Amino acid sequence: MNKIMNAKIKWLTKEQGGRQTLPQGDKYAPIIRIANPILKSSPWLDKDDAWSLFVENKKSISDYETIAEIRYLSDKAPDNLKKDVKFELYEGNKLVASGVVL
Repeated sequence: MNKIMNAKIKWLTKEQGGRQTLPQGDKYAPIIRIANPILKSSPWLDKDDAWSLFVENKKSISDYETIAEIRYLSDKAPDNLKKDVKFELYEGNKLVASGVVL
């Protein structure tokens, strides 16, 4: 399933180790890690369970907060983008943002 969802994303600043500029357009595809309260050892899925998704910023809330459309690149991705699900976005192993599905 490859549905489009809206999300509120808080981007890390360059000083926080994040991106120098916010991504533009519809071709930005970071790795997403979904919060998973079922796992007792860690609230985040293992790195092997990470997927890539398209992020398209639609509206700026503040300098480093946006409302974006998100969707997985692969149709084989899990159906876990649901309201109130928290996530983190990575470029490789570098954390660049955190967010919540609206």
